[in-house]
Amino acid sequence: MRTLKLLAIAFACCLTVTAQTNKTFTQGGLSFDYPSDWPLQDVSNNDAQQLALTKVNSDLQIIVFVHQGRVTPEKLPDAKKAFIDPYIAARTKQLQDMGAKTEQKPDSSEIGGVKADGVAINASMGGETGAAKIYWAIIGQRVVVLTYFAPDSQTKQLSPAWDLIRTTLKVVDPQPAPSPSPKASP
Repeated sequence: MRTLKLLAIAFACCLTVTAQTNKTFTQGGLSFDYPSDWPLQDVSNNDAQQLALTKVNSDLQIIVFVHQGRVTPEKLPDAKKAFIDPYIAARTKQLQDMGAKTEQKPDSSEIGGVKADGVAINASMGGETGAAKIYWAIIGQRVVVLTYFAPDSQTKQLSPAWDLIRTTLKVVDPQPAPSPSPKASP
Protein backbone atom coordinates (compact mmCIF):
# COMPACT_ATOMS: atom_id res chain seq x y z
CA MET A 1 0.00 0.00 0.00
CA ARG A 2 2.82 2.38 0.91
CA THR A 3 4.54 1.65 -2.43
CA LEU A 4 1.32 2.46 -4.28
CA LYS A 5 1.06 5.82 -2.47
CA LEU A 6 4.69 6.64 -3.29
CA LEU A 7 4.11 5.80 -6.94
CA ALA A 8 1.02 8.02 -7.01
CA ILE A 9 2.95 10.92 -5.46
CA ALA A 10 5.85 10.45 -7.89
CA PHE A 11 3.43 10.37 -10.83
CA ALA A 12 1.71 13.57 -9.64
CA CYS A 13 5.08 15.30 -9.30
CA CYS A 14 6.05 14.26 -12.83
CA LEU A 15 2.80 15.68 -14.17
CA THR A 16 3.39 18.96 -12.36
CA VAL A 17 6.93 19.26 -13.71
CA THR A 18 5.94 18.48 -17.31
CA ALA A 19 2.78 20.58 -17.32
CA GLN A 20 3.31 23.57 -19.57
CA THR A 21 1.65 26.84 -18.83
CA ASN A 22 0.88 29.09 -21.73
CA LYS A 23 0.60 32.81 -22.11
CA THR A 24 -1.66 34.73 -24.46
CA PHE A 25 -0.50 37.66 -26.54
CA THR A 26 -3.32 40.10 -27.38
CA GLN A 27 -2.75 43.48 -28.98
CA GLY A 28 -4.10 45.44 -31.94
CA GLY A 29 -6.50 42.69 -32.98
CA LEU A 30 -3.77 40.02 -33.01
CA SER A 31 -3.88 37.19 -30.49
CA PHE A 32 -2.17 33.84 -30.04
CA ASP A 33 -1.08 31.52 -27.27
CA TYR A 34 2.57 30.66 -26.70
CA PRO A 35 4.57 28.68 -24.13
CA SER A 36 5.51 30.70 -21.07
CA ASP A 37 9.13 29.54 -21.30
CA TRP A 38 9.53 31.22 -24.72
CA PRO A 39 10.37 34.91 -24.09
CA LEU A 40 8.55 37.26 -26.47
CA GLN A 41 10.16 40.37 -27.92
CA ASP A 42 7.90 42.96 -29.57
CA VAL A 43 9.64 44.87 -32.37
CA SER A 44 6.47 46.22 -33.99
CA ASN A 45 6.32 49.46 -35.96
CA ASN A 46 3.64 51.49 -37.78
CA ASP A 47 3.64 49.08 -40.75
CA ALA A 48 3.45 45.78 -38.92
CA GLN A 49 3.23 43.89 -35.69
CA GLN A 50 6.40 41.83 -35.41
CA LEU A 51 7.09 39.51 -32.51
CA ALA A 52 10.05 37.22 -32.00
CA LEU A 53 9.87 34.22 -29.68
CA THR A 54 12.95 32.24 -28.72
CA LYS A 55 13.48 29.09 -26.74
CA VAL A 56 16.02 29.72 -23.98
CA ASN A 57 19.27 27.74 -24.36
CA SER A 58 18.50 26.70 -27.93
CA ASP A 59 18.74 27.93 -31.51
CA LEU A 60 14.95 27.88 -31.96
CA GLN A 61 13.15 31.04 -33.03
CA ILE A 62 9.60 31.81 -34.19
CA ILE A 63 8.69 35.15 -35.77
CA VAL A 64 5.11 36.42 -36.07
CA PHE A 65 4.67 39.24 -38.61
CA VAL A 66 1.25 40.81 -39.22
CA HIS A 67 1.00 43.67 -41.71
CA GLN A 68 -1.18 46.55 -40.46
CA GLY A 69 -2.92 47.22 -43.80
CA ARG A 70 -6.00 45.36 -44.95
CA VAL A 71 -5.50 43.03 -47.89
CA THR A 72 -8.06 41.20 -50.00
CA PRO A 73 -7.26 37.78 -51.49
CA GLU A 74 -6.97 39.42 -54.93
CA LYS A 75 -4.20 41.69 -53.61
CA LEU A 76 -2.17 38.92 -51.95
CA PRO A 77 0.09 38.49 -55.02
CA ASP A 78 0.97 42.21 -54.79
CA ALA A 79 1.71 41.87 -51.07
CA LYS A 80 3.83 38.80 -51.78
CA LYS A 81 5.90 40.78 -54.29
CA ALA A 82 6.10 43.86 -52.06
CA PHE A 83 7.24 42.34 -48.77
CA ILE A 84 7.03 38.52 -48.59
CA ASP A 85 9.43 37.77 -51.47
CA PRO A 86 12.02 40.31 -50.21
CA TYR A 87 11.68 38.80 -46.72
CA ILE A 88 12.33 35.29 -48.09
CA ALA A 89 15.33 36.60 -50.06
CA ALA A 90 16.72 38.33 -46.95
CA ARG A 91 16.39 35.16 -44.82
CA THR A 92 18.07 33.11 -47.56
CA LYS A 93 20.92 35.63 -47.82
CA GLN A 94 21.28 35.68 -44.03
CA LEU A 95 21.81 31.90 -44.01
CA GLN A 96 24.19 32.07 -46.97
CA ASP A 97 26.19 34.87 -45.32
CA MET A 98 26.67 32.54 -42.36
CA GLY A 99 28.24 30.02 -44.77
CA ALA A 100 25.25 27.75 -45.28
CA LYS A 101 24.34 26.05 -48.53
CA THR A 102 20.63 26.64 -49.07
CA GLU A 103 17.86 25.02 -51.06
CA GLN A 104 14.31 26.37 -51.34
CA LYS A 105 11.22 24.23 -51.77
CA PRO A 106 7.54 25.17 -51.78
CA ASP A 107 5.74 24.16 -48.61
CA SER A 108 2.36 24.69 -46.99
CA SER A 109 0.84 24.72 -43.55
CA GLU A 110 -2.15 26.15 -41.74
CA ILE A 111 -2.36 29.35 -39.71
CA GLY A 112 -5.39 29.88 -37.50
CA GLY A 113 -7.39 27.35 -39.51
CA VAL A 114 -6.51 28.97 -42.86
CA LYS A 115 -4.39 27.26 -45.52
CA ALA A 116 -1.02 28.99 -45.74
CA ASP A 117 1.42 28.87 -48.64
CA GLY A 118 5.05 28.76 -47.75
CA VAL A 119 8.64 27.99 -48.50
CA ALA A 120 11.16 25.81 -46.73
CA ILE A 121 14.71 27.11 -46.91
CA ASN A 122 16.78 24.07 -46.04
CA ALA A 123 20.32 24.89 -44.97
CA SER A 124 23.47 22.91 -44.41
CA MET A 125 26.48 24.36 -42.67
CA GLY A 126 29.48 22.43 -41.44
CA GLY A 127 27.60 19.14 -41.29
CA GLU A 128 24.69 20.69 -39.33
CA THR A 129 21.35 20.88 -41.12
CA GLY A 130 18.37 23.05 -40.37
CA ALA A 131 15.64 25.10 -41.94
CA ALA A 132 13.86 28.38 -42.04
CA LYS A 133 10.22 27.76 -42.84
CA ILE A 134 8.12 30.75 -43.86
CA TYR A 135 4.33 30.65 -44.27
CA TRP A 136 1.85 33.36 -45.21
CA ALA A 137 -1.92 33.76 -45.38
CA ILE A 138 -4.62 36.37 -45.05
CA ILE A 139 -6.16 36.19 -41.59
CA GLY A 140 -8.83 38.73 -40.69
CA GLN A 141 -8.03 40.85 -43.80
CA ARG A 142 -4.36 41.19 -42.80
CA VAL A 143 -1.32 39.39 -44.18
CA VAL A 144 0.23 37.12 -41.58
CA VAL A 145 3.73 35.70 -42.07
CA LEU A 146 4.95 33.04 -39.65
CA THR A 147 8.57 31.93 -39.68
CA TYR A 148 10.53 29.42 -37.72
CA PHE A 149 14.24 28.80 -37.63
CA ALA A 150 15.49 25.51 -36.24
CA PRO A 151 18.38 23.10 -36.56
CA ASP A 152 17.03 19.70 -37.59
CA SER A 153 18.28 18.28 -34.29
CA GLN A 154 15.88 20.58 -32.39
CA THR A 155 12.81 20.41 -34.64
CA LYS A 156 10.95 18.02 -32.31
CA GLN A 157 11.54 20.44 -29.44
CA LEU A 158 10.07 23.24 -31.59
CA SER A 159 6.90 21.47 -32.73
CA PRO A 160 4.68 21.99 -29.65
CA ALA A 161 5.37 25.75 -29.53
CA TRP A 162 5.01 26.12 -33.30
CA ASP A 163 1.72 24.22 -33.35
CA LEU A 164 0.37 26.20 -30.38
CA ILE A 165 1.15 29.58 -31.97
CA ARG A 166 -0.01 28.80 -35.52
CA THR A 167 -3.26 27.07 -34.46
CA THR A 168 -4.36 29.70 -31.94
CA LEU A 169 -3.43 32.77 -34.00
CA LYS A 170 -6.36 35.09 -34.70
CA VAL A 171 -6.61 38.55 -36.22
CA VAL A 172 -9.77 40.58 -35.71
CA ASP A 173 -10.49 44.23 -36.41
CA PRO A 174 -10.18 46.19 -33.19
CA GLN A 175 -13.58 47.28 -31.97
CA PRO A 176 -14.04 51.04 -32.07
CA ALA A 177 -14.62 52.71 -28.74
CA PRO A 178 -18.32 53.18 -28.17
CA SER A 179 -19.40 56.75 -28.82
CA PRO A 180 -21.32 58.37 -26.02
CA SER A 181 -25.01 58.36 -26.64
CA PRO A 182 -26.63 61.77 -26.82
CA LYS A 183 -28.38 62.79 -23.64
CA ALA A 184 -32.06 63.53 -23.85
CA SER A 185 -32.97 67.15 -23.15
CA PRO A 186 -35.47 67.66 -20.32
